[in-house]
Amino acid sequence: MDVKAARKSGLKKVGEVADIFGTTPRTLLYYEEQGIISPRKTARGTRVYSDADIRRFEVAYKLSCLGVPLKTIKDLALTRHNALTGDESGRKLSNIIDGLVEDLQRQIRHLDYMKQDLERGRLMIRLCWDCKNKPSRLTCPNCPCEIHMEQSQLLWLTWDADREVSAQGPLNPPRTKCMEASLPNVPTEAVADASTSRVDPARRRRRGRQPLERTRNSK
Repeated sequence: MDVKAARKSGLKKVGEVADIFGTTPRTLLYYEEQGIISPRKTARGTRVYSDADIRRFEVAYKLSCLGVPLKTIKDLALTRHNALTGDESGRKLSNIIDGLVEDLQRQIRHLDYMKQDLERGRLMIRLCWDCKNKPSRLTCPNCPCEIHMEQSQLLWLTWDADREVSAQGPLNPPRTKCMEASLPNVPTEAVADASTSRVDPARRRRRGRQPLERTRNSK
C-alpha cells in the first residue's frame, strides 16, 4: 500500500494523529514500541493509522494523562492477546480494572477536597476586596486571610511565605500529589466545611477566629 492509497482509505499519518491529541509523534512511536498500538506501514515504511488504531491510542493516552503507569496500560492492552483462555484473560483484566477503579476513587475524593479548599480560600480572599492596605501581615494584621489562615491550604500559598505555622497546623498535611495512585482518604473535616460558602460573613469571621482562640488557650 502506498501513501495515496492509504489516504483514500481514510488512514492517517503519525503527525496527524499526534495533532488530534495535542501530543508528539514520538509519543505514538513510544506506545508502538511498547506494543500498545500497531499501525500499518506503507511500502516505503510510512506509518498509517486506522480509526481502530486511533481509538486504541486514545484510551491508552487518556489513562496515561490520569497518571496510570505505562506498565498497567500495557497489561490492559496485551493481557487478552497473551492469555491462553478467556477465563485467564477475564480474571487478570478484572484485577487490573479493580485496582484502577480504586485509585480513581481516591483521586476523585482528593480532587473534591481540593475543590472545597479552593472555594474556602476564594471566600476569604474576596473579603479583601476594596482593602486599601498593602497585602501583608505587617501592614494589614487584621486581614481576613491572616485571621482565617487555618481554614484553607490555599492561603498558605497566596499569603506571606515567612508566616509561622500555628500549633494546630494545616487542615491536611502536605503529603499528597495530585493524580498519584496512593492518594489518602479525604478528612472528614473537609466535608463538614463544605457549606462554608453559604454562611454569612459575620458568622464566617466568628468561626474563623475559633481556631486561633483555641491555639492561644492551649498555650
